[in-house]
Amino acid sequence: MADKNLVLTDYKGDPNLGLYGFATDSYAVLAPEYKKKSSLDVKVVETHVAETPLAGMFAAGNSNRVLLPDTVRDHERKKLEEKGIDFYVVDSNYTALGNLVLANDNGCIISTTLEDEKSDIEEALEVPVEVGTVAGLNIVGSAGIATNNGVLLHREASEEELEKVEEVLDVDGDIGSVNFGSPYVGTGVLANSKAALVGNNTKGPELGRIEKSLGFLD
Repeated sequence: MADKNLVLTDYKGDPNLGLYGFATDSYAVLAPEYKKKSSLDVKVVETHVAETPLAGMFAAGNSNRVLLPDTVRDHERKKLEEKGIDFYVVDSNYTALGNLVLANDNGCIISTTLEDEKSDIEEALEVPVEVGTVAGLNIVGSAGIATNNGVLLHREASEEELEKVEEVLDVDGDIGSVNFGSPYVGTGVLANSKAALVGNNTKGPELGRIEKSLGFLD
């Protein structure tokens, strides 16, 4: 490994570990039995979302609040409440919020499919929100991974898209891949400013790009 803050792992054998959780600088929401979670150095709530382990697919957020789909169950909400983590339920037919939201504590990019919820999301996360694409795709959360120190986008993201994301999230970034060539970096990386958990099929050059883009180099 290039850096002790980058940890190669998986979720029950699946290197697409970003599907099973997300992390901020205040907390992480992870599916049960998630390995290496202590590396993130934040409080963790282990829960299903919408009765699935795909917490990273269905939930998103920043240090201020978790965005949840309206398919979330009461017992799942209770787990967040018990940890003192605020949440907001997004009233939308598009429930895979983790695929549709790219956020940090400075700003947020949302899919065009959530445009009607823009003002509500802005109020919930307490940051500026803009509608955009990454590599021409609406699934901005799958096609990007952001911390408060950097952002990494799908390798086919345009220069204009990268510049917009950098401006909204107030970080520098780059394009890249994960898990030996997958451009969907949001599905293969789970990160905050303290550490990044990276799918264990990821190779050396990819790790170097992740390390640099997410701000783990001095």
